Amino acid sequence: MKIFNSVPLLLLPSIVSALPSELAEVELDTRACVSFKNPVTNVSGCCDVVTAQLFWIDIILGLGVCCPLGQVLDGFNCVAPPSNGSTCTGEPVCPHKIGTDLGIKYGHCYVLLSLNNNYLGHDSATKYVVNGENPGVVFRVCGDTTNCVTTADQYVTTNGTWYMQDQFGDPNGSGFGWLGGSGDLSIQNSSTALVMGGSTTCFGGSCAICINFPPGGAHAPCPLAPGQSHLGIAPNPNSCQNFYWQEVPCRSEK
Repeated sequence: MKIFNSVPLLLLPSIVSALPSELAEVELDTRACVSFKNPVTNVSGCCDVVTAQLFWIDIILGLGVCCPLGQVLDGFNCVAPPSNGSTCTGEPVCPHKIGTDLGIKYGHCYVLLSLNNNYLGHDSATKYVVNGENPGVVFRVCGDTTNCVTTADQYVTTNGTWYMQDQFGDPNGSGFGWLGGSGDLSIQNSSTALVMGGSTTCFGGSCAICINFPPGGAHAPCPLAPGQSHLGIAPNPNSCQNFYWQEVPCRSEK
């Protein structure tokens, strides 16, 4: 009986000493775990942000993609950062197959450069303006205004339409916004996002896309300083606004 009683006495210190570290690991796991739902698979999970990074697609709906540390989100896939600059060459996007697509992909992000080499961005408030106070707004090309997964990673066809998710959003708001409105177009919520269309063209040997707003066109609705212009809807569908499109990494919603 003495031997029997001595066993728990010998083991007790090691058991007690193990408890704090085990509890600390549980506490660390709880802090590091961020719940999310994958927008493509609709599977809910937990992203351990100690070993991975969660890229939000729609933080309000809890939609995101969890990628291992060191990888980035390309569309909806986790990939190694490009070593050859394939997603950020600075070169205008060209059609993948001339006559069938515009060269831009659903779920991918772009900045728009005007023909006079000024980026489309925001003015001091929320209006879209070329060469504004906050230029180079990053836009995600979306096939829907909910979770941006419709036809993800597919090219926008020649006669295709899309929505422009503003990855910067309202500077006084929170999260992403959408290009929309009337008159001088401005940052909107998803319910008032405008349908976009476009056609391929070429200026100075570089590919460009002339955007419109089906069934209407696009124009500069009011005069601004030289080199600047607002973006608006034109009644004439032949009127469009030319931009060079450059692909850039998408931003993670915070």
